[in-house]
Formats: sequence, structure tokens, C-alpha cells
Amino acid sequence: MVNKIQKKVKKCIKKTCLNKIINRHQQEADVLKKLFFIRFLYNGKTVDEAVKLMEIALSTGHRWLDEWNEGGYENLYPKYKNGGHKAKLTEEQFKKLDEIMINESFLNTRKIHEIIKKEFNIDYSMSRIPKIVKKLGYSYKKGYILYSKMP
Repeated sequence: MVNKIQKKVKKCIKKTCLNKIINRHQQEADVLKKLFFIRFLYNGKTVDEAVKLMEIALSTGHRWLDEWNEGGYENLYPKYKNGGHKAKLTEEQFKKLDEIMINESFLNTRKIHEIIKKEFNIDYSMSRIPKIVKKLGYSYKKGYILYSKMP
């Protein structure tokens, strides 16, 4: 690249220490990939060369380098936390639903849906009910027909 200033990697730890950290993170693929990228930079590669070797976008490489330069390898960990929506039912409501389900017999998704709607005034979709049943520790299976002539 002509007349383009390349960013330099800030060597906050020794190369041997970086290799030890990489060995410790074999199971953490997200961090491991970023550490390999940083090792390429430690070995004298430019960001453009390291990006091509890692087969990632140039903007991703610069972002990883910025994260490294700002906070070292601790800053390379993913920033996401426990995602997703909060449950509509509280823990107390789950316990109450569990007690209701123990006392009922021959439950199916439709009946459980009606119980939740009647008792807690919460309208879940029918596809969500099996997940709630599994969360309560029950196994969910489709019913089968019992014929009168079966042994």
C-alpha cells in the first residue's frame, strides 16, 4: 500500500507469555482466533497480511487490534452477557405451575397453555409450552392411542 500508515501492535506482554495464553485457551475458540491474529502481528506481519492469513475482514482485524491495544488479552473476550428475553413467569409462578401440574393428570400442551392463561393471565405461544415443561423437569412426549384390545 502506497503512502498508507500501518498500525503497530503494542507489545504489552512477552511473546512466550502470549504463546502460553494461547495454549490455555484451546477450548475458547473466539479468543483463540483473536490471539492467533495478534501472534501474526507479533511475528512482524502487517494487519493486511494477518487478515488475509486469518481469512477475516480488514475492519474485524483492526477492531481486534484496537481491543488488544486498549486492554490486552482480557479485552479480547466476547462482550455479550446472558442474552434473550426475561421469562414472563416468575420463579414463584413456575413453582405454582409445577404444583398444579403434579395434581393434574393427562396433561397436554393445550391444557398447560390454558392453565397458564387462566392462573397467571400470561399468553404464551403453543410452541413455547414444551420448553416450559422441560424447564420444570418433565419429559414431554406425544401421546399415543391405547386400543381396547391391546394386552
